[in-house]
Amino acid sequence: MIRHTLVAAAVFVTGLSSTLAGTFTFSNTNAIVINDSETPPTTASPYPSTSLVSGITGSSVTKVTAQIFGFAHTFPSDVSILLVGPRGQNSILMAQVGGSTKMPATNVDLTFDDDAVANLPLENQLVSGTFKPTTNTFSFPYPSPAPSTDQIMGASLGSFKNTDPNGTWNLFVVDQYPGDSGVITGGWSLTITTTTTTPVLLSISQTGTNAILSWTNTATGYTLQAAPSLSSATWTNVNLAPVVVSGNYTVTNAMTNSSTFYRLTK
Repeated sequence: MIRHTLVAAAVFVTGLSSTLAGTFTFSNTNAIVINDSETPPTTASPYPSTSLVSGITGSSVTKVTAQIFGFAHTFPSDVSILLVGPRGQNSILMAQVGGSTKMPATNVDLTFDDDAVANLPLENQLVSGTFKPTTNTFSFPYPSPAPSTDQIMGASLGSFKNTDPNGTWNLFVVDQYPGDSGVITGGWSLTITTTTTTPVLLSISQTGTNAILSWTNTATGYTLQAAPSLSSATWTNVNLAPVVVSGNYTVTNAMTNSSTFYRLTK
């Protein structure tokens, strides 16, 4: 027997209060000490630094920016910072920036925004301002419980779009080389912009060995995905073009596994 679990385009999480859409800021003002060691990579204290986002219900992310406050380090290019959302999406904020020669940073406030005009400097001294997430490498490891190197999505806050923002966000800070140390004295913050999401009903029926999946054709821009289990880290696109039948997009998909789960994403 083939089991099917249907997941709508948005996940709704109940918080202490309900807010549908808007722009919200969540902060952790505790300092992050960037430790140094002769056996890098060395994790900061705490590792990770966390921020709990809650109460944004019925919405999905359209934009994320991040800030760190009071960054100081005697060799900034030693530092790598990775932001990880509650659904596992992630973005490198900075790695190997601020000069290959020793140009210390002191009390620098950085805002990371995909829409910024400039990247962080690779070879010049860091100064306060707004910059795109910037990395000179993806290869440095972040010790557990951070994602493994092959799970890191690059340097773009766009990886958080169209996700449910509720849950614990983690900031992983690592010193990659020995000989220098630093601190983020004022902690960090997230600014999350969301839009109201209307759930789209995904219907399923069975004809022989085929699953018939359908949703209203007024809901455009959605992608049908499948996975062997709800705990699967990998959802794959169902690469079959939907046809319109009685006002619904309809996909006929062969049932080849003992258990298949479907969802719509946008």
